Amino acid sequence: MTTINLTLPLYPFMPVGNVWAWDSPFQLTPALTHERHGLATHRMSFHSEAGTRLMLGACYDDDAPRIHELDYSTLVNRETVVIDVPKGAGGEITADDIDRTLAKDPDYRDGDAVLLRTGWGDEERYRTLGDEYASTTPHFALDGARRLAEVMTERGSDLMLTDCAYIGNTGEAYMFPEWASRAPWDRPPFPSQQARIYMRHYTPARGAGGGAPDWASSVVLHGAMSPVAALANCGALRGKRVRVTVLPLFLAGAEGAPCTVLAIDDEEAAR
Repeated sequence: MTTINLTLPLYPFMPVGNVWAWDSPFQLTPALTHERHGLATHRMSFHSEAGTRLMLGACYDDDAPRIHELDYSTLVNRETVVIDVPKGAGGEITADDIDRTLAKDPDYRDGDAVLLRTGWGDEERYRTLGDEYASTTPHFALDGARRLAEVMTERGSDLMLTDCAYIGNTGEAYMFPEWASRAPWDRPPFPSQQARIYMRHYTPARGAGGGAPDWASSVVLHGAMSPVAALANCGALRGKRVRVTVLPLFLAGAEGAPCTVLAIDDEEAAR
């Protein structure tokens, strides 16, 4: 039995939380130092969707539970089936992918959490690619999101984990061409004046409403389950079935939060 950390490390200006106009990159600034004060402390700042994170329906629904209102017993030692859907940069998880893998998998049991592994989070690709790790991530096509929601709802599954850095359409209609495709120095992160002005014009018709051209898949998945995105090191899992624990920061009132994800991989028991 092996415990494997599936969490993307938080480090200054890491890509997940540093690309979109609403992002505030993770920063770690010394407040006290050993040399001057005899002890060390740091100031941290980051976006609520920095790194590996648990996302909730509250992102789109004011009446949905928030982080401090969750039943945390449902996030500890969850029986989880591992599903392989290999994808490279820009790859889309389609309805055919879901039908070919998850829907037919004999190891998938009612109520399971589902871990969809593309391979994107392995080999510390997040460090070598930089911001492109976030902007070119594999993600769910709209038909793939809808099919996944159907299959998981039918089986009573409410937790989906993936090593995709983002689950939705990655801003393909507006946010990517207008903002994320620009050079880093030409898109200073929130709360810069430029980011605030852009977000003022990023209306529901572009984002989460009016057909949601940028994040349509994300809307579908948040409505049917709690997604956990940007897992790392999933290739270290050897068993087909694992037990997963998701521990989000306990942020009162938050619609989601960075989290630590641990998997207990008992390959022999899974056979």
